[in-house]
Amino acid sequence: MKKIFKNQRPVKKASKKKRQSPWRIFFISCLLLTLTGLMVSSLGAAILYFKYSKDLPDVRIMKEYQPSTITKLFSDNDELIAEFYIEKRIIISIDKIPLRLKQATLAVEDSYFYFHFGIDPKAIIRAFFTNLKAGKIVEGGSTITQQLSKTLFLTRDRTLTRKIKEAILAIRLELIFSKDEILEMYLNQIYYGHGSYGVEAASRTYFGKSAGDLTIEECALLASLPKAPNNYTPYRYPERAKKRRNHALRRMATLGFITQARAEEGQKADFNLGEITGMLNRAPYFVEYIRQFLQKTYGSKKIYRAGLGVYTTLNIDYQQMAQQAVRENLLIADKRYGYRGPLGTVDLSDNPLVIQATLRELNGFQEDEDAGPEQDAILKGLVLEVTDDDVLVGLGIDEGIIELKDMDWARKPNIRVDGRWAKIASAKKALSAGDLILVKVLGPREEDMRWSLGLEQEPAVEAGLISLETGTGHIKAMVGGYNFSKSQFNRTVQAIRQPGSAFKPIIYASAIKEGFTPANIVIDSPIIFKEKVNAFDQWKPVNFEKKFYGPTSLRTALTHSRNIVTVKLLQKIGVGRAIQMARDLGISSPIANNLSIALGSSGVTLLDLTSAYSSFANQGERISPTAVRLIENRKGELLYAAQPQVSNPISSGLAYTITSLMQSVVQNGTAKKVKVLNRPIAAKTGTTNNNIDAWFIGFSPEIVTGVWVGKDNYEPLGVNETGSRAAIPIWLQYMKYVLRDTPKLNFPIPRDVVFTKINPETGDKANFAAPGSRFEVFIENFDEEVNDDELESGLANIEPAEYNTF
Repeated sequence: MKKIFKNQRPVKKASKKKRQSPWRIFFISCLLLTLTGLMVSSLGAAILYFKYSKDLPDVRIMKEYQPSTITKLFSDNDELIAEFYIEKRIIISIDKIPLRLKQATLAVEDSYFYFHFGIDPKAIIRAFFTNLKAGKIVEGGSTITQQLSKTLFLTRDRTLTRKIKEAILAIRLELIFSKDEILEMYLNQIYYGHGSYGVEAASRTYFGKSAGDLTIEECALLASLPKAPNNYTPYRYPERAKKRRNHALRRMATLGFITQARAEEGQKADFNLGEITGMLNRAPYFVEYIRQFLQKTYGSKKIYRAGLGVYTTLNIDYQQMAQQAVRENLLIADKRYGYRGPLGTVDLSDNPLVIQATLRELNGFQEDEDAGPEQDAILKGLVLEVTDDDVLVGLGIDEGIIELKDMDWARKPNIRVDGRWAKIASAKKALSAGDLILVKVLGPREEDMRWSLGLEQEPAVEAGLISLETGTGHIKAMVGGYNFSKSQFNRTVQAIRQPGSAFKPIIYASAIKEGFTPANIVIDSPIIFKEKVNAFDQWKPVNFEKKFYGPTSLRTALTHSRNIVTVKLLQKIGVGRAIQMARDLGISSPIANNLSIALGSSGVTLLDLTSAYSSFANQGERISPTAVRLIENRKGELLYAAQPQVSNPISSGLAYTITSLMQSVVQNGTAKKVKVLNRPIAAKTGTTNNNIDAWFIGFSPEIVTGVWVGKDNYEPLGVNETGSRAAIPIWLQYMKYVLRDTPKLNFPIPRDVVFTKINPETGDKANFAAPGSRFEVFIENFDEEVNDDELESGLANIEPAEYNTF
């Protein structure tokens, strides 16, 4: 037995078991719980990720980040004239954003931006306890990356679901983009208030300068705005804005971005804000014309979000003068029609402080403004006292005096004495205390501290002006009415109005084309047409003067706008030929097939008729009107280049002949007022029945301008309100400016035009030295060379066409 167990190791007697440390047990338990928690959290995070990430967008699309940017319109010399946008944003690269602006943004929004992976656990925990304490979501704990993902991809709902999605997207963004790329997108995307998105647009809105020129204080203010732009705007809440800016400065000092001393210095600084402006638009009717073209070509999304560069034909200096000429002359013209009464009345027994505050608001004055109104400004005023000789008017910040001479036009409408418009003899005839009126600031008075004022009223009459460069068809100026903010109806392209005698050059062009000459004689005598014209069974045209002039040459007839001669001429050539000529010259509106079109009975647009005249100025070549030269996308790539349609509806000789006839209108006829330009000008007036429409279209060799004046409701303008009286002043003021520094050019004489002496009474050819003879223009088709000097002097002795009298 002993051998069996010989090699068995003796069994030791069991010793007493050693006791474990309680701290060790606690540590192991905590570790196990932590590992279990991490596993559960990871599992929960995985479940949440797969649940909420299924429908999230792919953040890689941001590699082609193209946020909504401003579409800009430029003038003919590339000067900015207008903008289109929904979000006012100007993209700026990260390297051009000042360091202090980036630091200020990090200081108030996300100081650990460069150290986290898209979410900041510490911020999330802090927000958790804050929200728990508040009983609702009041703090998000979002990083810059989370804010960007929310702005780009999600709604602004304060829900747990959105926060989870926001975190997932933030982490994805951090995996794809660098920190600088994310910060650049953020600083170009976030809303800063007053319609401005991104730091560059915000800098220009708040301070009137580029972001690269901002001071530290300005950087701090901008960085403080995204949290609540409407609550911290310095324009409405300067004290709130200053507290928020100072908080940003203190945070910058705490993080070591600036010194404490610099932060304290910055907190004492006042704001130096720029003026907030709306969407830039320096030529509203023209800009709307362009917008409609862009809408038709590209659609709204591209107009307002794609950041197009639209290079137009507009000359901004011409445009501003055109707008000024229309406004000033309509104000003058409207006074001829009488005073229509005050804008309203105010009870002067009301609180005077309230009345003053209301006037300041109406005129856009600040409460502490002491500079006074600007010269020539038109303001709203309140009549305080009235005597026979003058009127005391309150403006909100100052007072002014209207003397009787500056309001004597204010009679009741249509009151005439001895055939003339009456003038009032007492201010009391027009105004009473409490009247709310429009006044023009004429200047300071010498005898007291008040302003000299003139009574004004908003014109009831409207106007349109269009100006084209003859050699290109480029639209250089377009004014569609007195006030775009009150009426967007563009009277240059949308209003179809009877042109009256302004249509006659087209009739004469048809006649010249059919072989007539300026020397042909037509008998100006009564005539009755039994064919139905404009709903009348019989039609008896008359001249403006209600007189008949007997034998009349075509030149004289157009010069003095003789109606009967023009109607007979149309009858001779045929209505169809005149209509075809109008179509060839670019008239697109319907034209009646009857003789009344000789007197401009069929409506046309101002643009069409002015463009038709451009063929006369451009030696017979018609170039379709062009408003846009080219369009580029935001990368500068060409999307569109203008290709205007070019045609030759009439010969150069015919064009010159009509031009010569219309030069006589200026020299001897209804447009003699234009002679003050002292240069070659061809033009034609137009006035419709009852003075409802007044026209004037005229051109130099390089530019053609048309003006229409009338009322939208087709009411008569008034007695003697002809094209000469109502339209020429607008045209003349504009063209004086346009031609002021240009050489005096003659209209080129084509090679198929000759000058021959005629007897103006008969239209027959005359001997060179015959008394009373004069040179006349004729078109000859010939093959032989004619000396240019001989043509210029008008001495080419070539037989004219046969003259006919009828």
